[in-house]
Amino acid sequence: MKKAAVITFHASHNYGSVLQAYALQTLLTQLVGNCEIINLRTERQKDLYTVFTKRKGLKYCLKNLTHALYYFALKQKYNRFNQFITEQLKTTSQIYLSLDDLQNESFNYDYYICGSDQIWNPNPVDFDWSYYLPFVKKGKKISYAPSFGPIGKIPNEEMRTRIADYLASFDSLSVRELKSQQIVQELSHKEVPIVLDPTLLLTPADWEYLLQDKKYKNEKYKNKDYILLYTLYANPQIISLAKFFSRYFKMPIVITNFSNQYDVLTPFKKQYDVGPIEFLTVLKNAKIVLTSSFHGTVFSILFNKPFFTFEGNKDARIHNLLSLTDLTNRSINSNNVLNQLEHTYDIDFERAQKLLENEKNKSLAYLRNALEIDSLEKEVK
Repeated sequence: MKKAAVITFHASHNYGSVLQAYALQTLLTQLVGNCEIINLRTERQKDLYTVFTKRKGLKYCLKNLTHALYYFALKQKYNRFNQFITEQLKTTSQIYLSLDDLQNESFNYDYYICGSDQIWNPNPVDFDWSYYLPFVKKGKKISYAPSFGPIGKIPNEEMRTRIADYLASFDSLSVRELKSQQIVQELSHKEVPIVLDPTLLLTPADWEYLLQDKKYKNEKYKNKDYILLYTLYANPQIISLAKFFSRYFKMPIVITNFSNQYDVLTPFKKQYDVGPIEFLTVLKNAKIVLTSSFHGTVFSILFNKPFFTFEGNKDARIHNLLSLTDLTNRSINSNNVLNQLEHTYDIDFERAQKLLENEKNKSLAYLRNALEIDSLEKEVK
């Protein structure tokens, strides 16, 4: 039996990151039969998601003080993320703290897949060169839907050169959106397909299956009318628009993510104890979803939830998804919100799902080819 390994942001306490890791591993297990996630957890990444950071400086002291206000809920959320990672993801028993650790390991997989998420974006503080697979000594290197992030830029020429060198060693390359495609094709001098984020390769029924486990039940807002606001970085404009929606629809705003100091003084209903599966429940039960997140947009489409994405057309990843599903009119800002309000519930999800199905077939074909599945099946016959 062939063996596959995935390296991605599987341990980030971010809903989209862990859910895309789950989706990709689930799919690869179906295709290959044996798939593990390489358990890379750098010290910087671990500190990034703790309730209280160990970093020094005024900014981090203020962060710890605001987190103290919601300690018990944030601690429960932290535990629920770890529970999901432990119970739902099959990882290597060994935890690797750095690229050096990975290079000193003698891995024995047939396929190494890096992706999805913003693993090739060099700007986040938990970026690591390991996500370009330089530690692989033997076996095929495959990228599946990695992203360079919302802006899609490489900061300097030194990084461009290093990335180009790493890309040259890949057997199969794919990315998640147009700007990432332009970067990789320029650096690799190869045709590189755009494929769907792994979360979109699973069906709504697949995600519903996760929600059936009683230990993940989140009944607090069941059968209640509310608007879910999901943003990684709240700002005054987003908060102002959310308040406007709340007044217009006469529904409270629920938030599950404590992003920064702007959240402290908002009148929103704060449910900070929500883990990955509980988040899906809160989103699925919402009447409307307001988001600035790529995966917030993804799951709104999968669950047929009326949604708007803040400045979605300015984010390379989100714009690509909205264009693909013919839903670019779901991108809002302070200038067009009044015109959009009356169309809140007017979404052709059936058309969006059909458009996604076509792209899903292309994405699966890429994976099957990269994993040599069709050729292996022919040999068996």
